[in-house]
Amino acid sequence: MARLLNLWDALRGSFWFLPALITALAAALALGLLALDRRLDNQQLAGLLWLYAGGAEGARSLLSAVAGSIITVVGLAFSITIVSLQLAAAQLGPRLLRNFVRDPGNQVVLGIFVATFVYCLLVLRTVRGRDGLADGTFVPHLAITGALGLAMLSVALLIYFIHHASISIQADHVIASVARELDGVIDKLWPDRFGHEDGEAAAAPPCAVTDGSAVAAHGGGYVTTLDEKALLRAGRDRDVVVHLTRRPGDFLMAGEPLAWVLPADRVDEDLKRVITSAVVLGAERSLLQDAMFGIEQLVEIAVRALASGHIDPTTGLRCIDRLGAAVARIGGRDLPAPYRRDAAGIVRVVMPALTLDDIVVAAFTPIRLQGAGSRSVALRLLETFARVAARHDRRGLHLALLGEALRVRRAATAALTDPADREAVQAAFERVLRVSRPDARRDLDVGGLAA
Repeated sequence: MARLLNLWDALRGSFWFLPALITALAAALALGLLALDRRLDNQQLAGLLWLYAGGAEGARSLLSAVAGSIITVVGLAFSITIVSLQLAAAQLGPRLLRNFVRDPGNQVVLGIFVATFVYCLLVLRTVRGRDGLADGTFVPHLAITGALGLAMLSVALLIYFIHHASISIQADHVIASVARELDGVIDKLWPDRFGHEDGEAAAAPPCAVTDGSAVAAHGGGYVTTLDEKALLRAGRDRDVVVHLTRRPGDFLMAGEPLAWVLPADRVDEDLKRVITSAVVLGAERSLLQDAMFGIEQLVEIAVRALASGHIDPTTGLRCIDRLGAAVARIGGRDLPAPYRRDAAGIVRVVMPALTLDDIVVAAFTPIRLQGAGSRSVALRLLETFARVAARHDRRGLHLALLGEALRVRRAATAALTDPADREAVQAAFERVLRVSRPDARRDLDVGGLAA
């Protein structure tokens, strides 16, 4: 199932699958209308006002003009797409290219253009005879009318495509698109609302992982999907515990252990094959089971916007807003425990844990480091921390946010020279303190982080 899901995601994100499907449908439409034209009386069809009523030569000229024009438009569409991809890669980061390639609007427009060209060629080859000659003449009135309809549709889509391409490379549009996709992944991966305090989930007894048998990765790549059901079945059927070494989004080198299985004496080649099949590796990261990838995309946009080569603080602040909304969304969900149990309650799979601290650090630390000397970045970060903390009274979330707020205050105090800027940062930090849990403030003070 994991491999099928990964294959479907790859097809949906490819730039050829949907256009190829639309082209195949257009070819089927052409063949169907041609068959209907052959069954009906051409004289009766020619009398209908809404159908093409010209002769064979006019039909050939019309279809040739449509086909030639459309193939020129396809070249224009490809050129616009390539320019958009180049601008996106230079300004927003190469990881954002997948968002443009996966855009269904671009895929549908390209598919309709190519489908219209193929449709016209298929119909053109069936037109026979000359004007004034009745014997052997065949003019598919229905099919030619269909070509006219596709040509009108292509003109409308060309206007839409120019508009769509012009807004799709704008930073705000890209940020909003990535944020929407990230929200969808969060809802899919962690659908449960917050129901218990951190650490309340039942834990498994500790065990020495290195005493088990290692299952090595056959190839290198990023973990894109995990088939947890297959791993649970394998653990239950063989009465073993599978300790995964990587979670979705992590990189595995060829030959590196992707799992340790306990006890070691129950491991055979069949079990190893099941485990390696359940862990799907890819050349690039995917959002299928990796919400951190969406967070890192927003972080990359912000860091590039704040870099010295092309400083764009507004884009950086937009990313901080979206990241704050994503962290607040995650803060209200129950992150899954690292232990996966079978129906009898026995631990069968142990996964690397993902904590709220991991999420907060991944979302805000690179931006803090890149924007250390910016007053607006420091204030927006602290404001975001206060807003997120005010939404969820969760100890682990407050610890992570307060720790990051302390580091933001320290960096800003060291980098900013104007006393007014320092006072503004201190006031924003105190707002974070006011909405934070007392036990979180106490724990950080005991650790010496607030000094």
